[in-house]
Amino acid sequence: MNKIEFDDAGRKYSCEAATSRATPDQLWWWVSVSGDPLRYAAFHAKKGDTATSLKPRVIEYYAKVLADRERPPLPRPTWGQGRPPGKKAED
Repeated sequence: MNKIEFDDAGRKYSCEAATSRATPDQLWWWVSVSGDPLRYAAFHAKKGDTATSLKPRVIEYYAKVLADRERPPLPRPTWGQGRPPGKKAED
């Protein structure tokens, strides 16, 4: 099995087992979701993967992607200002 498609909660999921340029010797499950322009290398393909075992993993993975998007971004350090974060400039 190298490809599956299914619908869940109004989204169409397309999953394909393929390599990446960074890891040409390893198969990944690449996931595309309707309405999302990105494609995700969600997890490594396993020998015993079936449509039944893959579907809940993909749904759980994409739910985490959406939750991560909703989380506010972490503050970035202000290294370019020449002082450690949290320190105020001295007059």
